[in-house]
Amino acid sequence: MKKSGRLALISLAVFTIFAVSACGVNENEYEGVVAELENTKAELEQANSRIAELEESLELSKMGTDVIEKLKSSQQKAVNLSSKVKELAIENERLKKELAEIKTRIKE
Repeated sequence: MKKSGRLALISLAVFTIFAVSACGVNENEYEGVVAELENTKAELEQANSRIAELEESLELSKMGTDVIEKLKSSQQKAVNLSSKVKELAIENERLKKELAEIKTRIKE
């Protein structure tokens, strides 16, 4: 029992030494590391927030790009349709003249 009592006393002494010395970490150093950790957490939170904003902006930009592409496509279709209308107007005038000639021939 004397050996286990000595072992317990030695263990208590070692534990007390570590507890008092705080495992060799200076309190100012510890507080500095904790403050740096808090700053890093805050910076990480800000960075994550900025990333979310940029992702949202990117999505809006992609939507804007899609809209621009659709607009360009619609403009090209409008140009094509306008050209088709002109062609049909010319064809219509030609057919009107032809109809007038046929009517004149029928009257004669």
